[in-house]
Parts: sequence; structure tokens; C-alpha cells
Amino acid sequence: SSHAGSLSRIRRGRNADAMGKKRKSRPDDCARVVDAGHSGGKVKKKKANGATMKASRRKGGGASANGDGRPYDPTRTLSKPAPPPPSYTPSVSTGAYITPEHDEYDACVARSYVGFRVDPPRVLPDELHAEVAAAFKTMAKRGLFTRDVLAAGKTVSPTFVSRTLVGERGMTYHYQKLRIFALPWSDEDTPEGSPLRVVRKLNDAMKARSRALLTRHGDPRVGDVTGSCEFNVTLINLMEPERKESVALKDEGQFGMGKASVSWHSDSSLQDTSTVAVYHQTSGGIDGDDTSWHVALKCLDGVTPALRVPLRSHSAYYMMRDFNLHHHHAVLNGDTRRFSSTHRVAVTARDTFDYVKARCERALAVLPSLKWRAGRWPRGRKPPKDANEPLSNAVRVLGETHREVEFQWIRMFWLQGTAHAAHHDGYWTRRIEELTQAWDVMELGLRFAMDACARAADGKTK
Repeated sequence: SSHAGSLSRIRRGRNADAMGKKRKSRPDDCARVVDAGHSGGKVKKKKANGATMKASRRKGGGASANGDGRPYDPTRTLSKPAPPPPSYTPSVSTGAYITPEHDEYDACVARSYVGFRVDPPRVLPDELHAEVAAAFKTMAKRGLFTRDVLAAGKTVSPTFVSRTLVGERGMTYHYQKLRIFALPWSDEDTPEGSPLRVVRKLNDAMKARSRALLTRHGDPRVGDVTGSCEFNVTLINLMEPERKESVALKDEGQFGMGKASVSWHSDSSLQDTSTVAVYHQTSGGIDGDDTSWHVALKCLDGVTPALRVPLRSHSAYYMMRDFNLHHHHAVLNGDTRRFSSTHRVAVTARDTFDYVKARCERALAVLPSLKWRAGRWPRGRKPPKDANEPLSNAVRVLGETHREVEFQWIRMFWLQGTAHAAHHDGYWTRRIEELTQAWDVMELGLRFAMDACARAADGKTK
């Protein structure tokens, strides 16, 4: 039958402005941070327990901030949200926000922005920086960066930045009512020399660095919980200076920080307590001195000063553990073209092709019983095994899956345009065709369901 053929096909488918007193900034890290967990005031340096550090490294991670040597464990999360970090009240007036040049920046970060860290360019090798720069340039030339149309409240508007999602095969990322489909970075789906393989290489480096930071710099609020940094996707943004933007930028609005390419927000659709790592690259190369782009951060307590942190090209910053729960961040527009690769541990429960394929298989499996109840079963043929299951169960499974496949997958894919489909021709167009075939068969199943309901009303079946 037609539904059996589609079921087999489904089964074959694979799944800056400085404020207050200033001091000379460090040349290699203008956005320094200190170890988390300090209570404020003067910053004191603590010596790590050497024996503990070595023991922990043998287990695959650095020591925690408490010196207990507990290793990185991506499966361990909080049973309930931890309280936010304590507020920080500056000893002198700072204005609406502070920058790394301010005397109290380190103490403020250590107390109220626990989990935020910035790496200077030298942390990653120059060879990787060069490979990533070439990969981003190639991706831009191929037109892989597009503006998403998002729903925010009652308005629908295009994003200020162009972006693309890259990640593990079959991954999607769902936010602000839009599903984004990841370009797979696997060898199986990309040719040798593909820039997507370079993105995977960068992702591996960001994972390794995040693990090291999580195990070295603990947070007393969450105990030994490290959360996960097993990044399965990265959302890569392409941003232009305001003078080159075709979409007018909005002012940051709350603290007078200037134009924002990305407004205040916290990231969504992430695994609980997971880290977000952002790699930042602008034109000018690794030896350039461009620090015109800034990341802004704010606590949600209404007391702690906001931060305005300049970023050198090829630097990276990290928002670890539950930072995203208690803080918002924004990106302030600069003078050059900017790429940012935002590495995330996206949720997978309902957002992978393997998930939706399994849903289709389960829904298609109820069609024989619906066909039998509809009176269309071949005479003399033995009834299906689930013929006596409640009709309501079969109708519910079929109806919910039919609606989910259409509105959360097929329509989400095609509403992003034919150019989007062309970029995903190597992997996603085939999977969407499989889902469409399954949806067609589910349409037939719904006809069976209506006939079955009519027969039940006439007392001809249960």
C-alpha cells in the first residue's frame, strides 16, 4: 500500500567609554576578568593547589575553584535554579555602566558577573584563526548568511544581522517561533576542504577551552555542577557597521551605549546550565587593533552596574553555567565587518530529524488499525494487532504528528525561501521530502479516521 511504501522510505532516511579612574590597559586582553567567587573590594590572587590540579588533569579536567579537583561532568545539572549572584554596589559613582578600565570592574565581575570570561586572541593558535577567517569569508561569498524573519511579541521583522546555523547532522535550533536548520559539518555531508569542517574544528577548540575554564573556575552558588559545553550547533552572525547596514539599527536604549546590532536578550532553547561560547572576528587580521565592537552585559537586579566590554578581533568570551539565566547581553555596533560564532548546547528532545522521523514512524504505524475500523480492510485478511486499541488513541497520535510535521518542519523549511532550500540541498531537502511523503500518507490516515468515527457513531465499530 502507499502508506507502507512511505513508511519504508522514512525508515531508510538517516536520521568604551572609560568611566571613573583609569589605569593602563593590558595590551593582550583589554577585557580581562578575574576568578569567579570573589566577594568584591580589592582583588586578591589565590594560589591553586598544585597536587589537586595535577590529579584533576589526570581525570580529564582542571581543578575547581574550591580546589576539590572535581572533573567536568556535562550530565550533572541543577535540580532547581540557583539564586542569582549577589548585587554589586560601587564604592564611588560609576554612572550607568563600567568598562575594564574602571577601578572596580574586576571586583564587580567577580561578584555579580560570575561565569563571564574573556580570552585574548593568543589563547587559540594563529593557524586556527587564519583557517576560520578564510572559512567565514568563503561562506559569505557563497551567500550562506541570510536575515531571519522573527516574531517578537505582536511584531514580525527581519533580524539586524545575517546568520547561518552549522552543527551536527539533523540538528535544528528553534527560537522566537522560527526553526533554523543546521548545515551539517560532518565529513559524511561535506566535501574535503569545506569551510563547514573548519567550523567544526573551531567548535572542538571552543569545547576544549570551555571545559578547562569550567573546571578551573568554579561557582559556589552551584557547587560542583559544571553543566555542559558539548556544543552541537553554532549560530554564526555576520554584522556590518551601521553605515553599511541596509536595516536601520536601534539605540541600545537603557544605558546610552550607542547603536546595538543585537538588542538585549538571553539565549533560549539551550540545555539547562550549559555554557555559551562566542568567537569574535573582525576585519584587519589577528594583528589588528580594532576594538570598536563591544559586548554589553547587565544583571537583572536593577542595582549592579552594566558592563561595556571591548573585544579584540580573534578573541572569545564565555557565559558559563547559569549565567544566561540571570543576565542579559547585547552586541554594540562597531566600525568594521564582524563575524561571531556563538557555540551552544541546543536542546535535542524535539528538535532533531531523528526525533521527527520517529514521530512519523509511530503515526504511520496506526494506519492499519484505522483502515480496518474504516471498513476498508481486505476481506478474509487477519485484523491488525492493534485493532482493539481505543480509536481515540490512534486519532490523537495521527492528528498531533500530522500537525507537528506540517507546521513545525515542512512549513518552517519552505517559508525561508528557495535560496535557503538551495543552500540545504545536500542534506535537508531530502529529509523534508521524506517528511512530506509521510505527511501525505497521514492525510490518507485522517480520512480513514473520519470514516472510522462515522462507523463508530453508527455502532458498526468501537
